[in-house]
Amino acid sequence: MTTIFRSSLIVILVCFVAVSGFTQPKADSLIAVVLHESDQVQSFQADVSIDVDVDFIRIPVKKGRVFYKAPDKFRFRATGFVLVPKKGLDFSVQEMLRQPHTAIYLSSDDTNHMLKIVPMTDDADYVIATLWIDRKLPRINKMDVTMRKKGNFMMSFTYGNLPYQLPVATQVDFDISQIDIPMKFLGNMKKNQSDKPKSGKGSVKMIYSDFKINGEIPDQVFLENETGDSVIVITE
Repeated sequence: MTTIFRSSLIVILVCFVAVSGFTQPKADSLIAVVLHESDQVQSFQADVSIDVDVDFIRIPVKKGRVFYKAPDKFRFRATGFVLVPKKGLDFSVQEMLRQPHTAIYLSSDDTNHMLKIVPMTDDADYVIATLWIDRKLPRINKMDVTMRKKGNFMMSFTYGNLPYQLPVATQVDFDISQIDIPMKFLGNMKKNQSDKPKSGKGSVKMIYSDFKINGEIPDQVFLENETGDSVIVITE
């Protein structure tokens, strides 16, 4: 996204907000509260169940374990399956919010504040994003993001009774054209990549359990190499 285009987009959004009222909270303040809450989690590990729902191919539900250690170490450990991005979906959102950006407050409903964010650097992975931030708790409930190379994704986060605002489930909805299905899966079905539909919807749902939060995790966990993994690419 060029600097001129980005500046024009920001001006349009600011003008929209200016005529919508003057009592809304500051967008940057809402994001700061969410990031402050996320900083309370210095590490965690959890079991994860990964369910890929794509019409033209059946992939069994995969089980694995996920590890995180502040500030930026993240690891999925699963047999025969790796989810991209390597840092995981939830923490890719946090990384996005820590990059230089302009945040603009749009509106609210009974549950959420709605914000737009636009990156301020030309090398950002995303073009624009919409955030739904909970009105009562410091957490993101939903996010619609347009990636620079991989199109549009809608991410929905479900929370449980954990002492921190970590989602217990994450669902990502996307267009079929935005994913790269490994030939390993297609070969098992006697299909090839050209058989993939040009349009349609798909989703990835991750359900977490057995959390261990703010405990010790050896750095070696993040350095191990695994072989035989297949990759389903849903974001850069």
